Amino acid sequence: MTTDYQNYFGDLHNHNHVGYALGSLDRSFEIARNHLDFYAFTPHAYWPDIVDYDGKITHKWKNGFHIARARWPEVVQLARDFDSPGEFVTILGYERHGTEEGDYHILFPDLQGDYELIEDLSALQSFPRQRGCLLIPHHPANRLGHRGFDPTKMDSTVSPVLEIHSEWGCAEHDRAPFPYKRHTEGGRWTKHTLQYYLNQGYRFGVVASTDDHLGYPGGYREGLAAIKATELTRDALFDGLRHRRCYAVSGDRIELDFHLNDQMMGQELPFTDERELKVNVQAWDEIDRVEVLKNGRVIHRDFPVDKSNGANPWEQPVVLRFEYGWGPWPALGWGGTADWKFNIDVEGGEIQQIQPCFTTGPLDEFRRDRILEQTPRQLKIQSFTALKQQVDDWSQKAIVMRIQGDADTRISVSCQKPTECQLTQKFSDLAVSNEMLFTRPFPWESAMLHRIVFHKQWNTEFTFTDQSDGKQDDWYYVRVIQSNGEMAWSSPIWVNQK
Repeated sequence: MTTDYQNYFGDLHNHNHVGYALGSLDRSFEIARNHLDFYAFTPHAYWPDIVDYDGKITHKWKNGFHIARARWPEVVQLARDFDSPGEFVTILGYERHGTEEGDYHILFPDLQGDYELIEDLSALQSFPRQRGCLLIPHHPANRLGHRGFDPTKMDSTVSPVLEIHSEWGCAEHDRAPFPYKRHTEGGRWTKHTLQYYLNQGYRFGVVASTDDHLGYPGGYREGLAAIKATELTRDALFDGLRHRRCYAVSGDRIELDFHLNDQMMGQELPFTDERELKVNVQAWDEIDRVEVLKNGRVIHRDFPVDKSNGANPWEQPVVLRFEYGWGPWPALGWGGTADWKFNIDVEGGEIQQIQPCFTTGPLDEFRRDRILEQTPRQLKIQSFTALKQQVDDWSQKAIVMRIQGDADTRISVSCQKPTECQLTQKFSDLAVSNEMLFTRPFPWESAMLHRIVFHKQWNTEFTFTDQSDGKQDDWYYVRVIQSNGEMAWSSPIWVNQK
């Protein structure tokens, strides 16, 4: 497996009130910097074939486009102010709706601040070729003529990747998890799904991004783009996208490597009858299965969930999730937004890596989810939760840790907010059962230390060989499914026919 590239996670498609969504501009950039590697704010900019819709709702979009144009200089300035190569990269862009041709967002390779609202799609595709921009189609699985992506008009030189997952749902295929259910355009059309496109001979890599309309970049469970790059710079990220050296995750920042005859995901190979496929996955929950697909059919499955931990399961780091934010059911008419402030302390072990799982809702201009302090022995977290404005009514947020410890390692969660309370557990106990933390009596907020995930269940690597007679082009990709339902999809690798 190559070690030349790092996995960087970010959001390439996100909205706020500069346009027709919600949430302030400054807040969006602050949130992105707090927990992402890169961020593209993509305001709704124009819709060439918009018509007058029932209920005069057309005004909503046209007014949003006016706001985006008027405030574009602010967007450019904030992108410049927040950009810090090596730590956090900002990307300028905006969105073009298209009833007949589908929606795209355009991403710029620099922070000059162009704002070219080119209506004709072929002319729009010419502009990125000159400027080095990317055009990314999104929510492709809408039907043709209903803002679904028309692949016959694709220009792969400027659209090398397709956004297959967002808060809309997943467009891998028409029966995939995460169905389209939140918008007015209907469900997923088979002919506009990734597998159908690939079977028709179209070639693109895949990414995910939130398309969130509450101004919260990187909202958990809404999708993130993972880009393999040599460094955290705009040039390196764009190089990863152009070469389809990228993949999509639904929520957890699963690390995924996929090679065929030592070539990375996204590559096109000349014919060879024998193909050695290598897959490496490091997840943030128990891995239920890893699947390798060829031409739309699974040809290999790996089941880490079933693997034995061996004689000494503590030799390698374990994964432990602290999930918080179960709270009053809104129908009870109780409660509101809960403020959380807590420490996580590890005794007899070391925190090696962490992953925040901060959700989009509830919309709040003044509260922030933040990791205040991180050492090998302690985390200090500030957050807030409520069962409102959430994807699928899921109010909980989480911190996931990879910890090197043993059976006697102790972990303590000490809350200052919403109330003073504490939970301490030994790893030997968490290997058997999770445990709850109730901040106060029913029906108020609660939290959970999840059951430990041992190394062989969150980390897997395998190699196998496939063969082909060369009568057709073959395409392969990898799909990862964690036990908590979070997923990852690699960009394909193609092997051309004889």
